[in-house]
Amino acid sequence: MPLSEEEQRILHEMEEKLYEHDRAFADRYSSKSQHRPHGRSGRGWVVAFVAGFVLLLVSFGSSVLLGSLGFLIMLVATMAFVHQARSTDSPGFSGLMGSRRPGAGDEWSEMRRRLRSRFGNRS
Repeated sequence: MPLSEEEQRILHEMEEKLYEHDRAFADRYSSKSQHRPHGRSGRGWVVAFVAGFVLLLVSFGSSVLLGSLGFLIMLVATMAFVHQARSTDSPGFSGLMGSRRPGAGDEWSEMRRRLRSRFGNRS
């Protein structure tokens, strides 16, 4: 059921206010700014990975060449999926790819320094 003119006006006002108050959030989740350069959220690469896995399982016992081709398909599909996930700024992939905040490396180096100072002096 389509929205009435009044409902569309209210929705448009809500979007404008959201954009005014939190521009970064609005840009991240706006339907206009959703950019998926290589198709829908990587489903093609997942299908290619599964096809390569099936080819590997079915043919490795009889033909090492076909099994290796299946493994190569799996490897390329995985690399392409990860590359797409890193280049796409969608919220679904950010949880998969781990923390990318700027100070994360500093936390690891601090933890390594403390572990070395605690356990590194032992003989």
